[in-house]
Amino acid sequence: MMLQVENVNTRYGLSHVLHDVSLRVGEGEAVAFLGRNGAGKTTTLKTIMGLLKPSAGKILMDGEDITPRPAHFIAQKGISLIPEDRQVFPNLTVFENLKISRLPVDGGKRLDEFLDWIFSLFPRLKERINNKGSQLSGGEQQMLTMARGLGTQPKLMLVDEPTEGLMPAYVETIRDVLIEIRNKGIAILLVEQRFRMALSITQRAYLIEKGQIRWEGSSARLIEDEETRVRYLGV
Repeated sequence: MMLQVENVNTRYGLSHVLHDVSLRVGEGEAVAFLGRNGAGKTTTLKTIMGLLKPSAGKILMDGEDITPRPAHFIAQKGISLIPEDRQVFPNLTVFENLKISRLPVDGGKRLDEFLDWIFSLFPRLKERINNKGSQLSGGEQQMLTMARGLGTQPKLMLVDEPTEGLMPAYVETIRDVLIEIRNKGIAILLVEQRFRMALSITQRAYLIEKGQIRWEGSSARLIEDEETRVRYLGV
């Protein structure tokens, strides 16, 4: 198993947010991580990425304990976080944002090859290549955030609410790209409020409520299980 999260507890000060969270993602597997707002989804992703340190529990990547490691080490191990708030560099162009993402991998030596792939996924970014991050629409910023996350050649992408606030046309683009990423063998742990979209992309799903995993099973099963969806997602 590539990623293993074992009985993880995470706190914000005195607030106990995650309670014995355990999950797994196999090599090349796409997994949905669903729950209501405030359930602990983003906290879980940040804990895996090393941006928050758990008070208990263990996180393994390819069998190695990465729990105490800093975020840059975890990125080097092959995990990439696509954050909910995008965090593009506003004063850098699209090209510069993408170039920076490649530097830790090969010093930018294979940048042209990377850009060709990215522009095949996101043709709109090629049109905007000389525009600054601050000049992009929300949908374009999300495309750039995902493209930048691919720059590190990840084995696993932690994707946090990629379609939040986007127009339907951009939502469809993001869905298609996630499927392409999955088909290339890159594993995905996907947080997404559009549950039907998330379940159409993934093989398995977890439901989290108040910082605890409440359900685990196949995505196909959850699509059919209206009672469970209503209980934990309200839909």
